[in-house]
Amino acid sequence: MIYELTNNKTRTRPAGSSGFYTPAEASRIAVVPRWTLNNWKRNGIIIPSVRWVDEENREHVGHTFEAVVFMRLLRLLREKHVSLYKAVDALQQLKNRFGLPNRRWADAKIFIDKEDAYVYEDWDMDTWGTTVVTKYNQRVAEFIFGEEFLRLKDRADALLIPSQFMDSVEIDPSIQNGLPIILGTTILTSLVHKLSSQGYKYIDIHRMYPFIPNAKIIGAEEYETYLDKASLN
Repeated sequence: MIYELTNNKTRTRPAGSSGFYTPAEASRIAVVPRWTLNNWKRNGIIIPSVRWVDEENREHVGHTFEAVVFMRLLRLLREKHVSLYKAVDALQQLKNRFGLPNRRWADAKIFIDKEDAYVYEDWDMDTWGTTVVTKYNQRVAEFIFGEEFLRLKDRADALLIPSQFMDSVEIDPSIQNGLPIILGTTILTSLVHKLSSQGYKYIDIHRMYPFIPNAKIIGAEEYETYLDKASLN
C-alpha cells in the first residue's frame, strides 16, 4: 500500500504544501482513468489520505500532491507493461529510499526488465548504459524517467506536466490547492479553458489578464485540451 486513509483526522482546505485533490481532479491531472483509480482504491494501492470538512460541515475526502505524483508514475509504469504488483513494489522502494517527491528523486534511477521494475541510486552507468541495458546483444532492461527525474531538481511538478507545457503551466500544492495554474500566477488553467469554451478569444482573455503573456494563455489552453483528450484514453 502506498497511501492509506488517515485515521479520523481532518484537515481544513487548503491543505498547505500537500494540496487537496478530489478523485476527479487527481484522475485528470495524473491522466489515470477514474475506473482505474477506483480499482486501485479497492485494492488498497492508493486511496484518499486527506479529509476536508467545509463550512457546512460536509466531509470531503481527497488526495495529496504526493499521491497524485505516485498515481502518474504507476500509470507510466503500467504503460511500460510492468505488472501492477511489480510497479507498486517499485514505487514503494522509491518512497522508502528517497522519501516523498523531492529533489533527491533526481538521483533515483528506475530500470524496467519485462514486467519487473527496479529502483537504484548511483548505479554503475558505465556498465548499464544510460538508456538500454544489453546482454548478448539483447535488451535486458531500460532506463526510464531519467529526464523527468532530473527536472525535479528545479520543479516539484516535473512528473505531472509534459515538457511541452512547462513554460506555461505549473502545479504548486501551496497555491490554489495544487490545481494547475498559469506559470508565475495564481490563475487556474481551467479558467482559461472555461473562457475559451465560452467563445472568448485569446486576445479577449489577455485583455482580462494583461499581466499574462499570450504565449502562456495559449499554452494553458493547449494543456487543458491535452488533459481533455487524455481523459478519453
